[in-house]
Formats: sequence, C-alpha cells, structure tokens
Amino acid sequence: MKQNNHKRLARFYLPQAAALGQTLELPEDLMHYASRVLRLKDKEPLRLWNGLGQEWTATLEYLSKKLAQVTITDGPHAQAASELTGPIHVLQALPEGDKMDWVLEKCTELGANAFYPVQATRSVVKLNEERANKRQLHWERVLVAASLQSERQHLPSLHPVLGLQDTLCHIQHSHPTARLLWFTPEAEQSAQSWAAKTLEQGALPSPLVICVGPEGGWTPEETEYAISQGALPLRFSRRILRTETFGVACLAQLTALLGLDPLDPFEPEQSH
Repeated sequence: MKQNNHKRLARFYLPQAAALGQTLELPEDLMHYASRVLRLKDKEPLRLWNGLGQEWTATLEYLSKKLAQVTITDGPHAQAASELTGPIHVLQALPEGDKMDWVLEKCTELGANAFYPVQATRSVVKLNEERANKRQLHWERVLVAASLQSERQHLPSLHPVLGLQDTLCHIQHSHPTARLLWFTPEAEQSAQSWAAKTLEQGALPSPLVICVGPEGGWTPEETEYAISQGALPLRFSRRILRTETFGVACLAQLTALLGLDPLDPFEPEQSH
C-alpha cells in the first residue's frame, strides 16, 4: 500500500538528485509547474527522478513567490521494471515540421533507449548549426516529458544531428555489437522472418538500431553505403508508412516479436 501511495505523488526530473538529505533549488519552469499547474502546497511530498534509474521522495518548500526548494527525505526507491530487456535505438532521418517531436515522444513511451537524428539527402528540413542546437534543446525537453509520463527508469539519450555517414561511424565506434536494421520496401527479408530466425539462434544483437528514412525515402547511394557498413536490409510491410509513423510501428512490432517488454510482476507465470 505504501508503494502505491508513493506512485501517486507528482514526479519531477532533477538530474542532480543523488543522496538522502540533499536540498536542491527548483528551476523556474518546475517552480511554475509545481505551484501554478499542480498547485502543490508547502511541505507537500513529491518524487524526484534523476534519469539514471534512481527515484527519491522529497519535500517541497516555498521560499518566496518565485523560489522553491526540495529536500530528499527517503530513497532511493526500487522502481517497477519499465525498460526493454534488450535496447532498441532509433536512427531517424529528419522529418518536416514538428513530426520529430511525435517520433521522440511516442518511441520514448514505447521504450527506445537512444535517438540519432540524421540529415538525410532527401530530408526536407535542412538545419544549420544554430537551428540544430535549438532543436536539440527542445527535443531534450520532449524526451524528459515523455519519460516522466511513461514512468521510464532511464532517460533516453539524444545524439546531435549529423549526416548519415558520421552517424553510422559514431554507432560503430560506440556500439561495436550493434545490429543496424535498414528498412526498405525492396528488401527480400521481412522483419518478421528475421525476428523468428534471431530468436531461434538465441543470441539477440545489442543494441538493435531501427533506421528510418525521410519522407522521400533513402537514396540508392545511402542504402548502398549503409549495407557496405553492415546494415541489414529488411522489409517491414507491404504498406508504405509515413516516416513519423514508421519508427513507432516498427519499435512496437519488434518489441512484441522479440519479447522485449519487461515481465509484469502482477502477471502469474505460465507453466510450460
């Protein structure tokens, strides 16, 4: 019962939260959220999450109309398993408008562990360094909000916008065992058959990287380069999905096909 009460408390992201007894000042945006949106009262308890798998109980204290602090009074608490049992990353060619927000939000809710925004040849959006930096800050806020809403244990990582070659090079150096899944309608092998064969072999590559093209699709040159770097061409569906739909649908399907969702502690184990 105590654990259920704890879950109902408001949850705030403070990456500095690290120790019992620690006192932290709330940033202006969180101060506004606590006082004006949630209307939390002075001395009211709340949850602090640092994005690294640790969560604490803290007490809110208003020092003035524009200043508040929180003091950690209990924890860290054990969190219910919410992360995928095998990491899936999403390499997303930049879509137009605010579609990237949708991709980040929904894939975070579904359990994606990392994102790689890519300036593809056919990307409608072309970001210079200044615009890319502004988008990066905005996208980080989207990830935090989605992680809080979906009770994620770990905040997904967001890599800077790069070209395809630089992104693939970075992945190869950071994750030598990664399996790049290059989705193209022309691929002979389906995602379903690949998943079935992978389960039969009993060794799941880690991480899996879903590569999602832009509105106009990957160019033949991009596909040729990716395959030369070890990417596996796969066909997801006979239907052609929009770029902002594809990553979400593919992530959900692979999670189900490979059984990557954590076990529900309230679900009785099935006998075999």
